[in-house]
This record gives sequence, structure tokens and C-alpha cells, in this order.
Amino acid sequence: MTTSEMKEIFIITGESSGDQHAAKYIQEHRLLNSNVFFSGIGQDSMRKMNVSLIHNSEDISVVGLTEVILKYKKIKQILELAKKYIRDKKPTLVILVDYVEFNLKVAAYAKSLGIPTLFYIAPQVWAWRESRINNIIKVVDHLAVVFPFEYQIFSKVSENVSFVGHPLADDYELNPIEINYEDKRYDLGIFPGSRESEIKNNIYIMLDCIKPSKRRDTKKDNVAIFYANNRSKKLLEKMLPKHMHSLLVSGKNREEIKQCKKVITASGTVTLELALMGIPMVIVYQLSFVTYLIMKRLVKLKYIGLVNLILGDNLGDEVVVKEYIQPKYHDQVEIMAELNRIDNDADYRNEILKKYIRIRDELKPGAAKNLASIANRLIS
Repeated sequence: MTTSEMKEIFIITGESSGDQHAAKYIQEHRLLNSNVFFSGIGQDSMRKMNVSLIHNSEDISVVGLTEVILKYKKIKQILELAKKYIRDKKPTLVILVDYVEFNLKVAAYAKSLGIPTLFYIAPQVWAWRESRINNIIKVVDHLAVVFPFEYQIFSKVSENVSFVGHPLADDYELNPIEINYEDKRYDLGIFPGSRESEIKNNIYIMLDCIKPSKRRDTKKDNVAIFYANNRSKKLLEKMLPKHMHSLLVSGKNREEIKQCKKVITASGTVTLELALMGIPMVIVYQLSFVTYLIMKRLVKLKYIGLVNLILGDNLGDEVVVKEYIQPKYHDQVEIMAELNRIDNDADYRNEILKKYIRIRDELKPGAAKNLASIANRLIS
């Protein structure tokens, strides 16, 4: 087959976790079909898979309405860059991974040009703006969802929906470490998030939750602060005093993460990763004040951590770990008490771990391989 006969798939990911999931899919698709050229907008994981990236998505990965406004000009520039590439190169298929607001605009544009789109990791309309489901289905040719409850929601309005399984279920690095709790190296791990806005909002509050006294030495308490990528590492180095730089550890180093007895973490995919690794956690999440006021009116769920949405008959029915959104001083006291309970109450800790096992059972394997099969069918 000549180069001119190769099919091009253009992929857009907005944040670190989506970038990693996209890379695993690309690996599977190449095994299925070697005559596919991959291009896109992504980060390190896609770059390591030799994807031809037209832009690094780290600098447009933001959360919250006010944060989007602050970066609107940059986001608009990259959106136009994506549209221009699609218009000029006319890829055979566009795959959009999460990053809903940006990616749905791309989907609508691709559809206007007659280019099919495959959306992987569904927009979380079940949390807010459920009325948008029909609008999403109109611009997406196929939707690949990663949770069973998402399939139940979207399949009511479209036949072009597939439950492919969850990508984390195939990651053997996420298996728990065989080591006693007391023998783990780190007393506490801190995960402030992967996006710039998340880190800026979360890191100081998280540190305040474990450092009630200026006399307390965080370094001597065996604390590790995990960064998602090089850009987030540089931001943390800029925000933290130099004596804390030695606490920074790569969030891609799973073996180091498994050495944490417990963690404070931002919301997101990381909560599922930690659950699969068997690490007790407390979710702490801070949004800008304006974003919080708006989201409070829109979001229908009581909990936002994915780890708290898997079990039970309905979303949020069975809470697994404690969540503190927009924490105040009294919440910080509760967080310290919760961390202390995890340390000292083995029965309580084991109850959390038992629920983690049930979560693992819910996350079905095969996501990347199943997605590759769907994508290959769409380019045939």
C-alpha cells in the first residue's frame, strides 16, 4: 500500500489523562492496521507514540468558567488551528478525547465538512446540562463511553453508542502493591491536579490541611507532591519554596505512588487510579469563586469524584471516600481528622479498600482495543 493510500486520523486530547488514554488506543490501532497515520493536538504520551502533533494541549488545559475566560484568546487560536488543519488536510476520521467544550466545536466543524467524528470518554452531561445530550449526538458520528451508566443514558437517544470498557482496567501497573501499610515510604501523597488552574487553586489549600503549625516540617513528615507533566512540575517549583522542591515526584511513576499510605487529591481520573492501586484518599477541590457559584447552580450531583459515582444503583448512591469542595477552615480540620482516622483505624481503612475492589469489578477491560475496532470500521 502506498503512502497516498494511508488513512489519517486526527486526535485531540485536552489533558494528561486523555493524552495517556489516546496513546494506548493508538498502540492498539497500529496493531490492527499499520496503514494509519496519526496527527493531533496532545501531550507527552501521544508524542512518545510518534504522533504528528500540531500543538501541545497543556497550555489550554483549564477547568472552570473564569479560567476559560482568562485563556479564551489562546483557546480560540488553537481551535482555529485545529479547524484549519482539518480543512486543509481532510483527515479520514477525527477522534476527540474528553475536553468537551473545545472538542464539540471541533466535532461540529468536522461534520460540516463531511468528516466523521468519534468521541471517546463521553461528555459528563449526566453531571450537568443533561439537556445537551441531543446536541452532542447530532455532531458526533459515534460515541465510545467508558462507564455502564453512561451507555444507559446515551443509548436512549442514539444507536451509535458503544460501551468500550474503561482504559484503566487494562493498566496492570495499577494493581495494588504487596506491602504492609506501616511499611510504605510516604505518610502522605498530594495530587493537586494536572491543569494550571487546578494546581493554582488546590496546592496551598492541600498543604494547609496537613500543616496547621508553622513549626511543622513537611519534609520530615515524608510527604510527596505528585506532578502530572513537566509543565505542572515547573509551575509547582515556581509556587513552592525551594526547600519543598525535593518533595516533587512524577505522577507517572506508579511505583512511587504505591508507596503512599494515603493521599489528598484533586477530583478527576486520578481518583480511579488511586482506588485501583488501593490507596485511601480524601478528595479536596477548589474552584475560583465565580466558577463555583455558577457550577453550584448547574451541577446536579452531590459528589464530583469519579470514585464516588461508580457504586450503587444511582450516581452518588454509595460514597467511598470523603469529598471537600471549596473547603473552609472547619473542613480543613475535618480533613486532618479523616487522614488521622485512615492511619489509625484499620477496620475503617479496610472498608474503603473493599469498596475499591468492587470498583475494579465495575471497570471492564478492553477499552483501547475496542475503540481501535470502532475507529478502523469508521475509516474502512
